[in-house]
Amino acid sequence: MNGAPSPRKNKAPLQSARLQWRDMGGQEHVFALGGQEVVLGRGKDSETEILLDNLYISRRHARVIRTDEGYAVSDLGSAFGTFVNEEPVEQQRLLRSGDRIVMGKDHFTVFYFDGEADFSAAVLEATTERLEKSISDLATRLPAGLSDLEKISFLLDFQYQWGQAFTPEKMFPQILGSALTISGAERGFILVRKGDGFEYAAGMDRRGRELGRREFKGSRTVVAQVVAEGKPVFNFTGLEEKFAKQESVVAMRLLAIACLPLNGIPSRGDSPELLGILYLDSRQAMNLRKALDEKILAKLAEEAGHVLEQVEALKTAQERRKIEQELTLAQETQKSLLPRTLPEFENYLLRAMSEPARHVGGDLFDFVTPESGNLLGVLADVAGKGLPAALLSSMILGCLDMQLRGGTKPADALNQLNKYLCEKSASNKFATLFLFHIDPGGAGEYISAGHDPAYVFRAASGEIEELPSNNLLVGAFESITYQAAPLAVGPGDVLVVYSDGLVEAEDAEGRMLGRDRVKEIIRIEAPQGAAHLEAKLLEAVAGFTRGHPQNDDITLIVLERTKGNHDLPGEAA
Repeated sequence: MNGAPSPRKNKAPLQSARLQWRDMGGQEHVFALGGQEVVLGRGKDSETEILLDNLYISRRHARVIRTDEGYAVSDLGSAFGTFVNEEPVEQQRLLRSGDRIVMGKDHFTVFYFDGEADFSAAVLEATTERLEKSISDLATRLPAGLSDLEKISFLLDFQYQWGQAFTPEKMFPQILGSALTISGAERGFILVRKGDGFEYAAGMDRRGRELGRREFKGSRTVVAQVVAEGKPVFNFTGLEEKFAKQESVVAMRLLAIACLPLNGIPSRGDSPELLGILYLDSRQAMNLRKALDEKILAKLAEEAGHVLEQVEALKTAQERRKIEQELTLAQETQKSLLPRTLPEFENYLLRAMSEPARHVGGDLFDFVTPESGNLLGVLADVAGKGLPAALLSSMILGCLDMQLRGGTKPADALNQLNKYLCEKSASNKFATLFLFHIDPGGAGEYISAGHDPAYVFRAASGEIEELPSNNLLVGAFESITYQAAPLAVGPGDVLVVYSDGLVEAEDAEGRMLGRDRVKEIIRIEAPQGAAHLEAKLLEAVAGFTRGHPQNDDITLIVLERTKGNHDLPGEAA
């Protein structure tokens, strides 16, 4: 039967249509189908809405689309195909509630429902069918002298399909138990890849007793040959001369050895690699005949390779969760270094925010109100992204805060900070920085160390004044001295300081928001105040990028001097 649409009976409302599945860790996922199209696959890009963490699923594997008759699925040229209820999808297949969309070599299953359904019952039914098919497919490959019950016990396939029940602790003993029973060997070991070599993972004897790491004293030459050639070695009834004369083989009086490569696709790769070794030996002949050895043990090795794939994927998922937990903690720590609340300063309204492109970022801002009664603010942008930039930004923040709260003048504080960074950090670790201090009457100074120009909206004229960089980067050149330039903020004026992530925000085509757009927004929206301007700037970024991933940290300070207070000395009324 091809993938042609079939009639749909008792069609439920499309707004209840959904996809439902379990990941390799057993966690249940539900995706409501509300749009015209959704792409399923392994690729982490803007075109793949449903990400499925499975090595045999293509980056853009299949597509579920809305048609006049309901939702349908089509394959997107995947490597291992897409099936609906075990039938291949060749063109487009209309879906009915309860249908199973099966993808990849190891039958990753996503269920389609368009009404009420018992998801757990559907999973159990599908797993049972898969198990029965596995038993049927392999029963003819096993020795005729074994009972049906013994045949079932050798099949690793069904436990692999039951991803939610998978654990290496269960699977390794079953691999070895199956191999020992099928082959008649006395001992069996699994070795797994570790760096450039292979190390002990599990061991068992014919009676089911666990064999430890020290008990693996088999033929290293056999293992080395399998690793080098990628082909199995079968010596069931006697050893080849090159193996028989080995010291370890002679000492253990071995008569039979079987060693097979366990191949699979690693979690960070796209093609099969040698992930492990299945090693069997015995002091008597094994009970396999040459006509059966490859059919039986090769299938066992294939399923064992699947197990190692899942072991690697499980470790990767655990490592990823650990990293995510650590990044979340780092994010919380970095946020705790930023001001919890913005200071209230006479005659001024203040707004500030920072949004890292990743969990943590290299942007920072802070405010200090020293004993002089002035307001002092700083915004810095550290070169790079992620944790390295976050660590350097935290160092900068701590050093500056300590000096400025102690009453050190801003220029002197930057001189000390620059000297410290040049001594303690790598040559490619530097920052741009904008630092200002201002008094209640609007008079002050600023230092811009290689930073993007800040803007002052002048309420009296409606124009934008640029405050350009007037010093070199912080942390790049040890011999420089920082100098401040005058800053004046009149009634109704608005000072805008930002990191380059604002003007360099990109849309899907790679175009940047740009300084001209930012200045125009300031010119139009600044008369309505700091809070309104901040909201409009962020709204402009969101509207321009339209969901395109943020490529740099965005940090913003908006300072408004309220109208009606005293004018600056010497300024016209």
